[in-house]
Amino acid sequence: MTYTYGGAQPRRIGWQLGHFAPQILIATIIAAVALGVHPMADGTSPLAITLPVLLMFVVLATWPLMRQHDRRLCERCMSSMPLNPSESAARSQNRFRVAHAGGNKKLVVGYLLAQIAANLLVSADPTPATRILWAAMVLSLIYVVASYSTHRRLQPWCPQCQGGDGRDEDDPVTPDPEPSDHRQLI
Repeated sequence: MTYTYGGAQPRRIGWQLGHFAPQILIATIIAAVALGVHPMADGTSPLAITLPVLLMFVVLATWPLMRQHDRRLCERCMSSMPLNPSESAARSQNRFRVAHAGGNKKLVVGYLLAQIAANLLVSADPTPATRILWAAMVLSLIYVVASYSTHRRLQPWCPQCQGGDGRDEDDPVTPDPEPSDHRQLI
């Protein structure tokens, strides 16, 4: 057995799947859109029923593996780091903004409601126009996954993570106020 540098983490299949989870999630999103835009002719065949359930299982199994992988140091991830990560971070400002927007609960709830509305719309009225709208909404998840993955790799160079507000300078330290009464401390 081999171990990673970050601790005694054996290289299991879950660890490997967690490493490639963003790519697996993106492939699953593309497969779901392909299945939604071009549904199978016979909706009652075993494949037409099994394939969407399989895609949902892949997403539900892959997401926790990705989160578990992100909490440890991975040699493969470290070896794929760019030679000049600060330049890569400067080019990834939009992705950083999207990743940090995930902390805004109102924005996340609005995005999820828009996803649900697109799904309900295409199921109520499966015309080509609603399928295109649905596909665009679902394909936007690819950018969300890519933003999260980029932010995870380049987090030490993210300006929003460094100062909390995008600035590099440190906030001045406010000294503690002097005691207001004039008693002598013993």
